[in-house]
Amino acid sequence: PPSAALAGAGGGVPAPGAPAAAGAASGARSGAASTPLFEDATAALGVRHAERLFDDFARQPLLPAKLSQLGPGLTWSDVDGDGDPDLVVPSGAGGRLTVAVNAGGRFRATRRGPSTDQDQTTALPDPAGGLLVGVMNYEAPTPDSALRVPGVVALRGGRVRAVAPPSPSATGPLALSDVDLDGDLDLFVGGRTVPGAYPRSAPSRLFLREAGRWVESEAAARALEGAGMVSGAVFTDVDGDGDADLVLALDWGAPRLYLNREGRLEDATAAWGLDGLTGRWNGVTAGDLDGDGRMDLVLTGWGRNTPLEANPPDAEHPLRLYYGDFDASGTMDLIEAWWDSAAGDYTPRARLERLARALPYVRRRTTRTWTAYSTATVGQVLGPPAERAGIVEAAHLDHLLLLNRDGSFDARPLPRAAQLAPAFHASVSDLDGDGREDLFLSQNFFPNERFTFRFDGGRGLVLLGDGSGGLEPLSALRSGVAVYGDQRGAALADYDGDGRLDLAVAQNGAPVRLFHNTGARPGVRVRLQGGTGNPWGVGAVLRVVYDDGSLGPAREVRAGGGYWSVDDPVTVLGLRPGARAVRVRWPGGARSDAPLPGPGGTLVIRRPGA
Repeated sequence: PPSAALAGAGGGVPAPGAPAAAGAASGARSGAASTPLFEDATAALGVRHAERLFDDFARQPLLPAKLSQLGPGLTWSDVDGDGDPDLVVPSGAGGRLTVAVNAGGRFRATRRGPSTDQDQTTALPDPAGGLLVGVMNYEAPTPDSALRVPGVVALRGGRVRAVAPPSPSATGPLALSDVDLDGDLDLFVGGRTVPGAYPRSAPSRLFLREAGRWVESEAAARALEGAGMVSGAVFTDVDGDGDADLVLALDWGAPRLYLNREGRLEDATAAWGLDGLTGRWNGVTAGDLDGDGRMDLVLTGWGRNTPLEANPPDAEHPLRLYYGDFDASGTMDLIEAWWDSAAGDYTPRARLERLARALPYVRRRTTRTWTAYSTATVGQVLGPPAERAGIVEAAHLDHLLLLNRDGSFDARPLPRAAQLAPAFHASVSDLDGDGREDLFLSQNFFPNERFTFRFDGGRGLVLLGDGSGGLEPLSALRSGVAVYGDQRGAALADYDGDGRLDLAVAQNGAPVRLFHNTGARPGVRVRLQGGTGNPWGVGAVLRVVYDDGSLGPAREVRAGGGYWSVDDPVTVLGLRPGARAVRVRWPGGARSDAPLPGPGGTLVIRRPGA
C-alpha cells in the first residue's frame, strides 16, 4: 500500500480550509459529483513503457536518486493525419517509441523507429511532419560515447535524422514556440544533467527554424549559460505582450524566467521575485487559475512526505548539496546536508556506511567512529576538501501555485493533499466543464538510493479550481483517477470527440493509464489553423466571450510543458451560461472572434492571412 510516513505533517503547508490555493471550492461544487469524473479506460490502450535498468550509483555512488528512470513524458498528436489525436509514448533505453493510433476512440499500438539504447524524453509534433524526440545521453558508457548521441532526432516515416547535435548535457524537456515571431516554431532543448557530473549546470539550447533548417541561437546560448539542471520547461506569455516567454523548473535552484524581448531571451528571474524560490523542482506549467487573463504558474517538487520532513529546510537554512572530487579519484562526490541547530552548522544526511564506501578516507582520517560522525559537520567530515566544494541549495519542498500579479508572483503552497507525494507533471485545463480551470498532478517517485524508501503516497490528484485561485483536491472516488505506480508525464485530449478532456498518465517501466472523462459538462472543441510554420497555432490564447462582455479564463495552445509532455492542440473550453464566442489572440497580438458552433460541434478558427 502507499506509504504515508508523514501524512498530514504541517511544516508550513496550510491546513484545509485556509484561503486561496489551500481553500476548498464552494460547498455546492463539493457535493455536486455523485459519480466519478473519469472512468478507467486503460484496457483499451494496451501500452507499456519500457525501461532497462542502469546502475547510476556505479558512476556517482552518492547520488540522492537515480537519474536513469526519469521518463516517460506523453504526447497527444495526430500522427496519422486522420483528424483525431494519437498517443505517443517515448521509450526508455532498450525499447522503441510507441504510438497508440486512435481510430474513433479505439487504439492500436504500433512501434515507430529503431530500438533506442538511450532514454527518450519528450516527443513533439514536427511542423514538417512526424515527430521530434529528445534523447538522453545519460546511460552512455563513456564521455566520448555520450558526445556521439544527438540531443534531438526527427522521426518520420521510419527514418531517424539528427536535429540537435550531441551535447555534454543529457536532454531533458523539449518545447516549441514561435520565439522570434517569424511564423514558424522554434525548439528549446533543456539540459537535464551532465552524465557523471551531477549537479553541475547542464547547457540548454534554443534552435530557431530558418529556411527549413534548425539553427542554434548563439544569443540564446549566452542567455541560458549557467541556468542549471533543467527538469521542466514551458513557453508561456507571462507578461501578456503577445510573445512566448520561457520558464524553467530547475533541480537544485530557483525557477528561471526569461522574458522575450523581440526574440531575445532576457533573464527576469530576480525582477519577478522568483530568485528566492530555490527547490528541487520537477515540472512547471502555466494556466489562468484565477481567471484574470494572466498566466499563473504551477511548480512541482518533492512535497512534504519524505525523510526531509524530520528537519525541513527554510529560506534561512536551506537544504544543501556539497559537490566536488573530494578524494581526487576522478568521481564527482556529493554530500547532501541539512542544518543542525545544535551544531550551529550543516551536517551530512547520508548514513556513515554509504558515505565511507564512496569516500574511504572519511573513516580513516576524519570521522572514525559512529559517535564522532553523529555530531560532525560537513567541514569536519570532509576535512580540507570542504573549502573548495561547490554548493547548491533548496529551500522549498512544497508544490507551489504562483499567481501572476503583473510584474511579480504571489507564491502559495498547493493544498495539503497535494503535498503527500512528489509530483512531476502538472496540467491546467477545465476538467469538469464548468468554465473554470482545474489542475492535475502526476505523483510518486520510486528509484531512490537504497537507504531511502520509495515515495508512493500519491494516486494522481485532480484539483478543481474555483476561478479565483482556490483549488479543491478530489478523492480517488470522486475523480475516478487512481494510479499507484511511479508516475511521470501526463497529457490531455478529447480523444473520442465528446467535448470532454480525457487524461493519459505515464508510469516508469509500467503500463500507461488512460482515463475517459464521463462526468464533465461538455464544452466547445477548438481547432486552430495557424499556417504552414505553425499549423496548430501554438502560442495563441483562447478565451470564451459572454453576453455580458465578460471573458472566461485564458487558455494557451502549447507544444510542451508540465513534465516532458504535450496536450492535444485541439482543446476543449468549458462554458458558463451566456457564452457566445471564442476570442483568439494570435502570437504577435492579432485578435479575432468566432461565434460558438452548435452543440457537439468543433470550432475551427484560421489565423488571418494564414
